Amino acid sequence: MKEQELPYVAPCSFCNQGLLRFMRCRECDAVVAVCDQCELVWRDIAAVHRNPHCPSSGSYPACPACGHPQARWSRLTRRKVEQADLEPYIGGESL
Repeated sequence: MKEQELPYVAPCSFCNQGLLRFMRCRECDAVVAVCDQCELVWRDIAAVHRNPHCPSSGSYPACPACGHPQARWSRLTRRKVEQADLEPYIGGESL
């Protein structure tokens, strides 16, 4: 089975190694950007898309939207990003 490429917002300007992936909190349904390497979280996807150097909102696994300290998360596919009306913030796709 071939792995599906997943969308990302931008490269992480904090660790310079990861990509800011679209993630949905299963506790409150909020969509945020999470670095797949350093695990920092950005609640404001539009702001981090415009300025990758903007400060993060916290760190994984806590959800900055609902405050749940051990939130359950799911990565969003391109289709799910489009359904959330966040397609303008897709910076690219990768494995």
